[in-house]
Amino acid sequence: MTRLTRRFGLTLVAIPMCVFLAACTRPTPPEGLTAAKIEADQLEPLWGATLKVLRMHDFLPDRQDRAQGVITTLPSTSRQWGEVWRHDLADNYSKVESSMHTVQRQVTVRFVKSPEWSLSVQVDVYRLNVPESQITTASSAFQAFSGTLPDTEGSQQISGVARGRNWVPMGRDAAMEDRLLNRILATAG
Repeated sequence: MTRLTRRFGLTLVAIPMCVFLAACTRPTPPEGLTAAKIEADQLEPLWGATLKVLRMHDFLPDRQDRAQGVITTLPSTSRQWGEVWRHDLADNYSKVESSMHTVQRQVTVRFVKSPEWSLSVQVDVYRLNVPESQITTASSAFQAFSGTLPDTEGSQQISGVARGRNWVPMGRDAAMEDRLLNRILATAG
């Protein structure tokens, strides 16, 4: 083995390890609201900028209530390591986590007036919880992800919907909240 081949092999191992180790630290959860004070004359430009930024980050608006000052998005399954065209994650920890588990995020943006106007962004994170399939034979391993096998407790699916399948709240994503808030304010000018 030549020195160049050995160096190339070490580089191929070292780069993914550095990326993985950089993502090992769990981000600090937010202590309060991710918010900014805004002026009353900025409401209309900020509303439009919010919708634009949410779409840019792969969050499709679900509910837009101008009277209540609330925009919510549909839950969006978070990107995995190979989906470089998506922009719904702000840190490497989230990228590694969503590559190992099925994770979704949902954004709520509020325009609140309590003496002064403020804009707050909240990104809620959920992880999919699915009971483990019961694999007892080699032939059942081929059906492991088809949804036709009972789970380890013996429960079968009812009309294609697995029992026990639910989304577990994992908290908030502070890094994505900051990124969205900063981009909304920058887009609105």
